[in-house]
Amino acid sequence: MSSGIPRGLVALAVSVTCVAGCSEGKRPFRMVQFCLTDAEEIPAFTSFMNELAQEYRMEFTDRSGQTQNELKSLSSDNKNVPLNDRAVNIGADQGGDFSFGAGNLGLPTRQIAIGFNGDKLEAAKPFADAVVTKLSARWHVHEVPKDRGALPLSHCDWQNV
Repeated sequence: MSSGIPRGLVALAVSVTCVAGCSEGKRPFRMVQFCLTDAEEIPAFTSFMNELAQEYRMEFTDRSGQTQNELKSLSSDNKNVPLNDRAVNIGADQGGDFSFGAGNLGLPTRQIAIGFNGDKLEAAKPFADAVVTKLSARWHVHEVPKDRGALPLSHCDWQNV
């Protein structure tokens, strides 16, 4: 790849937003990102998202540990693989009707991006709206423009709500 990022990492990054069952190559219909206070807040964020998934009767998946190991393995052969202190790679699926994938791959450790997918937009959009509202009560959430993916935020110095 001309960007210097190995194909394996790109596939891994795509899996973050598709971990919960989206079709290969299908972009999320909505994506947001925000900053945690620090890496120590990752378990609280993961628990928060798991609780939301359970509320909506979704199957929750946490591949963060495996992803960290995979990235370390890739980085031993390619120094362009961005490593975080602590990888986040979680998602949930509600029977294929709607899902989310969240992670920090390609972002600084404490920056999280969440992509929302769904075959049934009449259920998926209200779910995404509810999740973003709940996230916004705790963190400063930014919408990611539809014409690009999540990029590192230049300022995470603001106070979280």
